[in-house]
Amino acid sequence: MEEFSTDILVIGSGLAGIVSALEAEKSGLQVSLAGKFAIGMGTNTSLANAAFTAANSHFTKEDHLQLTLETGKGLNQLKRVKTVVKNAKGAIEKLRKYGVPMAERGIGYWVDRPSSSAQMPGVLLVKALMEKLKSSPIRLLPGFVVFDLVVEGGEVLGAFGFLRDGKPGLIRSKAVILATGGAGAVYARNDNQRSILGDGYALALRAGLPLYDLEFVQFFPLVLAEPRLSTFILPPPYPKEARLINHKKEDLLERLAIGENITQAVITQRDRFSIALYEASEKGDIYLDLTRVPEEKWQHYPLNFLKKSKFPFRERPFLVLPAVHFFMGGVETDEDGETSLPGLFAAGEVVWGLHGANRLGGNALTECGVLGIRAGTSAGQYARLKEIGEVSARKWEKRAIDYMKKRRGVFDPPGDLLRQLKALAWKTIGPIREETSMREGLEQLASLEGRIDKVYPATLKDLFRKRDLENVALLLKAVLEGSLLRTESRGSFSRRDFPDQNDANWLKTTCYDLEKGDLQITHRPVNQDIEGE
Repeated sequence: MEEFSTDILVIGSGLAGIVSALEAEKSGLQVSLAGKFAIGMGTNTSLANAAFTAANSHFTKEDHLQLTLETGKGLNQLKRVKTVVKNAKGAIEKLRKYGVPMAERGIGYWVDRPSSSAQMPGVLLVKALMEKLKSSPIRLLPGFVVFDLVVEGGEVLGAFGFLRDGKPGLIRSKAVILATGGAGAVYARNDNQRSILGDGYALALRAGLPLYDLEFVQFFPLVLAEPRLSTFILPPPYPKEARLINHKKEDLLERLAIGENITQAVITQRDRFSIALYEASEKGDIYLDLTRVPEEKWQHYPLNFLKKSKFPFRERPFLVLPAVHFFMGGVETDEDGETSLPGLFAAGEVVWGLHGANRLGGNALTECGVLGIRAGTSAGQYARLKEIGEVSARKWEKRAIDYMKKRRGVFDPPGDLLRQLKALAWKTIGPIREETSMREGLEQLASLEGRIDKVYPATLKDLFRKRDLENVALLLKAVLEGSLLRTESRGSFSRRDFPDQNDANWLKTTCYDLEKGDLQITHRPVNQDIEGE
């Protein structure tokens, strides 16, 4: 087993992870940055439309606060919202210092780029951050797959997993920052990177931390659904000539009465739009028709990105359908990114509190910037006062042997099981949910869990896949059980059998705990943090 020490370990290498690492390094301590695959480019940040909601010359902090709370439908943590709103502009300036070109646009800022560029904005964002990383002393650990947080004596002392060469690895550290993103890829239809399978949620639960509001999952309405094409998100703005039609070639936007145009519907009515399109898809296919868009508009992003494909986007309408985009729930931290477990900090989508029942567009990257800065700074201050704790290497060597020893062949191919879990998620806890299908989903999940337990890894790749399966199954059980208990519809959460928002009974936060391997769910009244307003 490989062993080494670092002062601060950051797990996850998207925007939140990189910003956390860069800020933590300013403490003068040694920082290591681990990514499940490639650093930066294997994350959702690289797929992002690179929009940051923040106050600008025609959008005030008060506007930002109000829109975030309206979108969250009463479940936001007010103190967290105020922290992000107050510090958003500072995070934008910090990114500029890192070398990210930022320009004012709409209700915030976007990564500045030539309008004729066909490169995804998220790629430009990551490239700028990678240049900053290369000039820093931060140690990069691509391909380090974390299986467990090292918790001894009631505090986090590092992480255990497997290095890129396949060797088990134990990293001792004074502080750990969790920046692993969400879990969009646990669904059959999603626009996330395929590796975004809820690793951070599972790590936190197994380390003894509760999670909150996992049932709130955001869907993006317009995502490619053509066979053999990736589920690529089609971001706004959309040309006025674009039409959304059903299999009868009827104008769906007109029939659904959601927004004056597609762009407005996606930005201001994302939940209603996603749910309406999902219901319409149950009756027949849905298409986006760009055949009327004039040639000059195909020279600009995102249409020029579509032009690079061999698929005839310009010649015929193509299939679209909502897909999972973002998880609102996660780990609780204070305003500086510290969790209730000493030594553990968190930033980005893995953290709960800002978004409530739904996320305002552009707040995801703003949250990554603001809370990444604060978590990195806070972890640096914490680590400066600590010594690296004693960790039983023998215990973790035994853990590595336990993980590796079951090499007697595979009863079920892990890839097939993962596809079945993803299909179950989309079918039972998709845009619209109801009791009967969710109970059936729990029964199917119990059967799949039994099969997962019998997967004996024949290769290191199988071992990683089995851990993914265990994480996905744990998360799906949480979302299913939490969704069953919440008997209302609110924000991104929609139940066909309880279609109304129920403030009298459900202005509550859902709390998920793992006790001796069993998932426990409780509820508590929303804490709006009135003090200090």
